[in-house]
Amino acid sequence: MVLETLFPVKKIIKHPIDMFIFSMIMTFVSIFLTNLIFPGASEGKIVILFITISVSPMFYLLFEEEEESERKVAEHRLKQNFFERYGDTVWLFTLFFLGVFAAIFVFSLFSPESLVETVFEDQLLEISRISSISSGSFNSNNILNLIITNNLRVMGLAFFLSLMIGVGAIVILAWNASILALYLTSFIRVGLMGEFLTRTITLIPHAPIEIGAYFIAGVAGGILSMGIVKERIFSKEFSLIFRDSLILMTLGVLLVLFGALIEVFV
Repeated sequence: MVLETLFPVKKIIKHPIDMFIFSMIMTFVSIFLTNLIFPGASEGKIVILFITISVSPMFYLLFEEEEESERKVAEHRLKQNFFERYGDTVWLFTLFFLGVFAAIFVFSLFSPESLVETVFEDQLLEISRISSISSGSFNSNNILNLIITNNLRVMGLAFFLSLMIGVGAIVILAWNASILALYLTSFIRVGLMGEFLTRTITLIPHAPIEIGAYFIAGVAGGILSMGIVKERIFSKEFSLIFRDSLILMTLGVLLVLFGALIEVFV
């Protein structure tokens, strides 16, 4: 594919901002193709599918790089700490998420309302469902339990999909990026700039923490998937991969709990 030639994985690792640009371009392309080929047929979900298909080869190669790094650490006992091994990958996931978010934000902001409602009907229905739950009569403990349960479920799905498919967490990240973008632009479209700023500010303390948990779960599942395929189960390379995956998932759970506490009580 032309864009994969322009944005090879080694270039993106050296220049991570290219991931943001690549994700934006592929999101716009996915929206255009979906509306052209599958008009009116659950377009919102198909957009996410196209985004996933377009960036999957890149993330697959990225996980291969991570797995090879694990092998070198295990074989040569390199002094590379945990965050040095995975910081770049989490950052690339973050830029992918931001790229999808930015593209859908811009599209929904400047496109006719009827087109936005047609293309992203699935996401808008999900936003309505979440809003109806949020406006229900719950006390703080019930809301906290609801948020933790939902976020752990999403994090678990990110891990499971990455484990089974290798890059399955992309689906979860792209879907959540589209939900967030459409949710925020909905206030601007009706002229509620004050509400938009208020909602954005209230999201800042907890949203990056919770979404970061999804990134980490995706990395954990992806490297473990590669380890299962490429390494002997009881080898020292696989043991290191399994340990790191477990540490990542534990960190993800802690982030979900911390993020939920901030969301409810701060």
